[in-house]
Amino acid sequence: MNTKQSKVDRPDMSARSGNRWPRRWLATLVLLLLVAVAGVAVAATAQAILRKGAASPVSHAPAQQPKELAVSDAPAQKDASADKDAPMDADDADKDADKSDAADTAAKTKTDKPSDEAASTAEGEPESKDTAGDGATAGEPGPPAHIDLMMIGDILMHSRVIESGNNGDGTYNYDHFFRAIASDIEAADVAVLNQETILGGSGFPYTGYPVFNAPQAVGDAEVAAGFDVVLKATNHTLDYAYDGVHAELSYWASSHPQMAVIGAADPDGDGVCPAGGTSPAGAYVYEKDGLRVALLNYTDVLNGNIDVVHDHDVVSIMTEDGIRADVAAARKKADFVVVFAHWGEEYETVPVASERRWANVMLDAGVDVVIGGHPHVIQPVEVLEDGDRKMLVFWSVGNFVSTQDNASNMVGGMVKVAFERDDTGTYVGDYAFIPTITQREMDRNLCAYKLSDYTDELAARSTAVGGGTRGWYVDYCASVLGGAFDYDTLSVHGRLG
Repeated sequence: MNTKQSKVDRPDMSARSGNRWPRRWLATLVLLLLVAVAGVAVAATAQAILRKGAASPVSHAPAQQPKELAVSDAPAQKDASADKDAPMDADDADKDADKSDAADTAAKTKTDKPSDEAASTAEGEPESKDTAGDGATAGEPGPPAHIDLMMIGDILMHSRVIESGNNGDGTYNYDHFFRAIASDIEAADVAVLNQETILGGSGFPYTGYPVFNAPQAVGDAEVAAGFDVVLKATNHTLDYAYDGVHAELSYWASSHPQMAVIGAADPDGDGVCPAGGTSPAGAYVYEKDGLRVALLNYTDVLNGNIDVVHDHDVVSIMTEDGIRADVAAARKKADFVVVFAHWGEEYETVPVASERRWANVMLDAGVDVVIGGHPHVIQPVEVLEDGDRKMLVFWSVGNFVSTQDNASNMVGGMVKVAFERDDTGTYVGDYAFIPTITQREMDRNLCAYKLSDYTDELAARSTAVGGGTRGWYVDYCASVLGGAFDYDTLSVHGRLG
């Protein structure tokens, strides 16, 4: 069968050609016009993005991601030969390996400290109104209110620190740690400390470096001294694996339920995460006169191998997404957000690149104040800015008590920050970084003094290497803290708002 069309059956192309070509040219012109308009729009958008990026004073995302944590189900037992802290003390010093990622759980709220009823709620969302109490949103004016926060550095329970509290009858007491700063703790509305090492109690051997465990009498002394918040996201959190974490958190819950413990969650408990949050134990929210401050704790450092499936549910490990989610959740219930960051490199007296990367993430997320630790030495105080936003950063508060032996490791910092609300709005007010000196003696004289209270007599009794005089400590603090260090007050003072 001939499938070709006959001349009669085929369309008469010649008869239609007069109308076809103008229509095609018209369609083509319309298409070109649409492409040109789209191109102009894309170019304008790109220019706007470039202008915005050029105007930004800080980088808002890490230039590189922190090193990935190894995947393992093994307990976090460590080789002393790998520990940078090992040479610091013949008996024990503190090692910290470096790593990072994320984690989950709940939020707590505490009432004003002067009240005898002051206590944190059970884990879960705080029973509170949004933002600034009586209807005011964060940043808006309201009735006058004031919260004083203070924090000290690492409580590092080396073997000889443990022995300093031995009563000789199987019991321990560590009240001597805090006797020289009692008035500062009492004056604070909310007092915070970094319990660097595990308080697993007598269920485990009492050990110092490199795998730490100390008597729970340390916690009793912290409560007796008047502290309100204990930080647990450190590189030593898993020194005795999940059992050690469970032993310490069970102790706090049963013996001192009024103490807020953040940065770690009980692996045997049921954690309730704040909406979108990824930080174990979530934010702790302190309230006074309707003014609220949310506290978060993270570590960028974790010793040993970790189980990436479970450890992030136990330890609050830094991730960019986690920080942003936690800060956003905290902002819904507080006027201010403070992050306690366990980060950086040991014995570095200036912030390293990883600290600055994480600080920029926190600045972009909306954090107001960052207080850092882990380097075992102090680092400067700085204000970071992004447009109209300012964030106060205490890069490292160093040690409070330890038996590391270099004089530089005896220098820590006491941070004080005032959070304010008045008829102009809410703002971070006065702040201070007050150097502290660990009195390195191997008995009940082991404690820490403010630099302003330290004497040559105390320095002569100390067994620290490289110091020897009060003047040495003054000069050291001035060299690290820079021009902000005031020789009259022997501290750094400023005001943000």
